[in-house]
This record gives sequence, C-alpha cells and structure tokens, in this order.
Amino acid sequence: MIGAAMLAGGASAQALPKSAVASTPEVLRGFVGPHERVDIGGGRKLNLFCMGSGKHTVLFDAGGSDWSVIWGLVQPAVAAGARACSYDRAGLGHSDPARGVRTPMAIVEDMHALIHAAKLSTPLVLVGHSLGGFNVKLHAALYPEDVAGLVLVDPAEDRWYDRIRPAFRVKFGASIAARTELGDQDFFRFLTSHYEQCAAAAKAQDLDPASDTCRRCTDPVRAPLGPEIAAERLKLQVTRAYQEAQYSEIANSVYANPGANSSYAMLFSGTPFENRPVIVLSHGNFDAEDPIDVASFWAADRLHAQSAALSRRGRHRIVPKTNHNIEIDDPDAIVTAIGEVLAQLGWL
Repeated sequence: MIGAAMLAGGASAQALPKSAVASTPEVLRGFVGPHERVDIGGGRKLNLFCMGSGKHTVLFDAGGSDWSVIWGLVQPAVAAGARACSYDRAGLGHSDPARGVRTPMAIVEDMHALIHAAKLSTPLVLVGHSLGGFNVKLHAALYPEDVAGLVLVDPAEDRWYDRIRPAFRVKFGASIAARTELGDQDFFRFLTSHYEQCAAAAKAQDLDPASDTCRRCTDPVRAPLGPEIAAERLKLQVTRAYQEAQYSEIANSVYANPGANSSYAMLFSGTPFENRPVIVLSHGNFDAEDPIDVASFWAADRLHAQSAALSRRGRHRIVPKTNHNIEIDDPDAIVTAIGEVLAQLGWL
C-alpha cells in the first residue's frame, strides 16, 4: 500500500565511506542516550546529535514511530564529508513532549526552531524517511531559504490518489484502482485506532516489556543497529510520552486532513524547489503475485517521481531488494544519494 533515473557522478559516490566502515559497534553505541538538548522555546527541548565537522550541515528526520537512532548506519558515513546531525521529534527519543496535536505543520515549526536555536549552518541538506520525508519536503517549501537540497527516503506523500487517480484507473482498471484506494483508507483508519489503543494502554503506567501489548505497540528490533540501540528502543517505546507522540503523529499526519490538500497543491506545483538538488529513493520489494501490491508499488513509484520533479535537478530511483526501511536494508544507497547532493552543491 502507498500508506504503507540515476545521477551521473561516480566520483561523488566514492567521496563518502561505506556504512560498514563508518558505523562500527563503538560508533553505534554513541547513538544511545541524550545528546545536546536544545531549547526551542516554550519550555521544551529537543535532542540533537551531531557528528563530523565543516561549514555545511546535513540534518536527518526519522520516519513515524522513530527517532535519531534509526540513522545509525547512515549518519556516521555522511559525517566524513559534512557535519551530520539527527534529532528526535517531540515526545520521541530524548526530546520533551509537546502540547497539542503533532501535525506536519507543528513538526516543521519545531524543526525550524531547532535549526536556528542550535545555530546549524544554513542552507542545509535535509534528509527524511517516510513521514519524516514529508516533514522535510514541507519544511523546504515553507522555509526555502534554509534548504540547499533534499534526500527523500521512501517518503510519505500528500494528496495520494488525487495526483494519480486518472492514470491509475487507466493502467489497472476500475476494480483494482478502487480496491487499492479504499484499502489504503481502511489501513490508515486501522493504524490510527491501533496507536490510539497503544497510547491509552500506556497512560496509567509504562507498558510491560514482556506483554503482547508492548509487542504490538513497538517496532521490531533492527538487528543491524546493534544490541545497545535495541535495548534503548525498548526502554523508550514502553513510555507514555512515546506512545502518545506515536499516536498523535499518525492521527494528525499528512494522510489525516483532506482539508490541507488545497494548501499542499499550492505549495507543491510546478518546480517550487527550483534548481536545488533533490533525490527521491523508493523501496524495491513488492509481491508480484498480488495485484493490489503491484498497483500500490506502481502508485508509490509514480508519486515519488512527481516529488523529484518538483526540482529541475530532481532525480528518482528505486533501490533494489529493499523494504520501507531503506536505511536498514541498504544504508549505502542513502549515503550515496547524500554524497551526490553534496557534490552537486560543491560541498565535497
């Protein structure tokens, strides 16, 4: 489900080290725990973790239900060529919870406040996965002066079927098109209800790590990130703050408010990113025997290509043999894309 062209530049692709070289067990352990907690105003602090040095910065935003640790296989390699920073959104990781609902706009305003409170050098390159991909895309549209380039990793997309419905129906027929679209809507409602129940379960006390509720309400272990990160993920995911933030982000996400679509249409038409380098990566795995999965894969691919086309220097590529978490399945594909954007900017 959706709710579920290569750049030339061999030299730039070799400018950053492989993730296996940069992300040693010792380096991965460094992702554990709070780092610089930046005061963004209103009595709240967001956790920021920076590596490397230099006058140019790459800032990472994680997908839904995740935080800075998910970038453990990517960020250290990027830090060899730039200052590489990841952060935890409100209520996730080691950042303070926020008052009010976590809409994309609220998240972008936090990100903007963090960039300036931490005095990160701008314009910077933004990298976002999934819901984080839409966050950084929206940030670039609202605050273009802060953004030099983008890498969107299997990003969530605005106005799903409004952008592709006619072509989708022609290619797959009315039945498959309707079943796919309605199935996505049902899945989003299920996911929202599920996370609401998880937040309710954690309201009185932290979830029992050994319980079925905890298993259903937390992400699976990402073994390549190492045991220390796995332990920290479990420790934080059982808390009320995490469960409430997880629920609020999905319930108020880009998928949740059709009333925002007219504003998104205004922001994301033509080439609003002008000549900024933009690379959009899509996962490559799908079930070729399932017509709904085939249709969903085609739709996501089409939407991602359209996001790349928001820049005159936009590129879209599918990363073979990967699922949604490309940063785990093929971190070097992301490192390479970031290296290409940095090279196009003349930062490497």
